Amino acid sequence: MELYNHTNPLFTKWVVSAGLLREPFIVVDIGCQGGEHPRWQHLGDYVEYHGFDPISESIESERQAPLGRNKRTFHHLALGDENRKRTFFVKPDQFSSSFYGSGAGSKNREVEMRRLDTLFAEGKIPRADYIKLDCEGFEPEVLKGAQQYLAASNPVCVTSEANFFVSPIYPSTHFQSINELLVQYRLLVFDLNYARTPRAAYAESLARRPWAERDLLREPPQLVIGQPTTFDVLFCRDFAAELRHLEDFQNTSATIEPPSADKIIKAMVIFELHGLMDCAVELAYCFRQLLQDRLNLDTAIEHLLAPPQHPRDMADVRLCLIMIRKLREELNQRRTHSIIVPRRLRRFVRSIIGERAARWLVARL
Repeated sequence: MELYNHTNPLFTKWVVSAGLLREPFIVVDIGCQGGEHPRWQHLGDYVEYHGFDPISESIESERQAPLGRNKRTFHHLALGDENRKRTFFVKPDQFSSSFYGSGAGSKNREVEMRRLDTLFAEGKIPRADYIKLDCEGFEPEVLKGAQQYLAASNPVCVTSEANFFVSPIYPSTHFQSINELLVQYRLLVFDLNYARTPRAAYAESLARRPWAERDLLREPPQLVIGQPTTFDVLFCRDFAAELRHLEDFQNTSATIEPPSADKIIKAMVIFELHGLMDCAVELAYCFRQLLQDRLNLDTAIEHLLAPPQHPRDMADVRLCLIMIRKLREELNQRRTHSIIVPRRLRRFVRSIIGERAARWLVARL
């Protein structure tokens, strides 16, 4: 389960090959186990990547990995709203490690926590264009410690894990705690993907009485059961809406400057990389005068109109694609079997039983 990843972004590749950006593209990855996302490879040497994680083994693994480029910095730090040491619970599945709840088999560690505001004031990190948050429920605390940093950066995009559950820590839901912080910087929801988790009683009952396999030719795919639990959410600046209806954004607290040509191009790149080419084309039209000295807008739009290679990775869509693949395999087997019937035999059968009956018979051989 993840946000859309465009595997052949022609506009982005063109921006890079033609050298259309005049400043680096700064990515801040908070919770960077597994390394940087493959989408950043398309930006080549433009990307300056900063990864943060409190688990030392993950940081060392990434530091020792073969470098695709030199502009990669990994920080063995936790991020939050304090500058101090704090207990962190490392679980057997390290991707589930968190500041919240120890759980079975977890090991307690004292880790160094810093605020992004502090790191920025000390000159340890540059202004961010894109911030990714994957902190197992701790995302609002990271954002609380980054208010000055967000104001200084005016990021184009923030992606975050979120959920809609309530708790004593987040009584108005985890998502609301993130959203109310980001909307102050005009970052609005543009996309999301989510995982469904069936209730335990249902899952146990279904394991005892599993569904029969569906008939490919007569039935639809299975329905994915369960309440949406974990969400990946894409928050972006809506520069087109700001241009047309700036009065709608007057209640945001941050002082935000008008976007530069580089900001608009970066926003177009982010939209394409996340499968939102329509939003990128809208920016090309709305900011034509700002962009016309930097890039050929007709060429930009032509690249953005190229069809993507795959659909969004959602559970129901995945089951539909599996069924389509099986149907294609069955169709190819029938075609192959039909082709190997000798032509002379076909002519002989036609002469004996007639054309229509021969077609019927050959189709079932």
